[in-house]
Amino acid sequence: MNFTLLTNRCPALSEFFQGLWRVQLWLHLGWRDIGIRYKRTILGPLWITLSTVGTFVALGMLYSALLKNDIHQSLPHLAVGLVTWNLLSGIISEAPHLFLQARHIITTLRLPLTVHVARLLSKHFFFFFHNLAAALLTLLILDGRPGWILLCLLLTIPLLFVILFPLALLLGMLGTRFRDLEPIIGIFMQLLFFLTPILWSPADLPLARKYWVTFNPLYHLIEMVRAPMLGQLPELFSLGMALGSMVLLLLLALWGFCRFKNRIIYWF
Repeated sequence: MNFTLLTNRCPALSEFFQGLWRVQLWLHLGWRDIGIRYKRTILGPLWITLSTVGTFVALGMLYSALLKNDIHQSLPHLAVGLVTWNLLSGIISEAPHLFLQARHIITTLRLPLTVHVARLLSKHFFFFFHNLAAALLTLLILDGRPGWILLCLLLTIPLLFVILFPLALLLGMLGTRFRDLEPIIGIFMQLLFFLTPILWSPADLPLARKYWVTFNPLYHLIEMVRAPMLGQLPELFSLGMALGSMVLLLLLALWGFCRFKNRIIYWF
């Protein structure tokens, strides 16, 4: 009853969840985007997987030699970190223009706007699962045995989706209103790539510089996937940061969507 009163007071709130519940639609649209992008190619989306594998193998060999780390530990760390980073950076980088890309559909069809957000996420999660399989194969080749802890991914990957959905929605609304947001995020993500423990491990930092990792939310999101893949449980602090980010982003996204949803079409 309370939810009904809320949706009557804010119709955008109902639309927010209606878009999420139309799973078959946004999964189909996300897969269709991949099909259009790789139409008439031999390997299709596997080209991205091959590119990712080549990148983490080459960088893993290089940085294990530079930092004098055991490649059996550094390569899986890099592989899973890079695969998860590609998911995060792909969604964050594309989110500011997701409504602009879909403006022709938005202006002609009455679909919940959140369908387009979930469409973006589904496309990148399809790529993510391809690449994650390659990272798992690399781990197995190097005699890694994650064991039953790997089942934690059944909880942490959906948690990642729930966190990225409101983040993409917020960036989509802001990017439609402020067109400078996309290049700003591009520069910011390039910087964060080197400040996030992907090419290196937090153990490589001196204790006085640990705050680079502690207050980096992207690190904690990566650990939601990387720790189970490496046979470890995610740290409680990382889990707390992820859950706190989820609550904060959901509240901000719901507030922003209810307030600005009807203005998005005028920002095109």
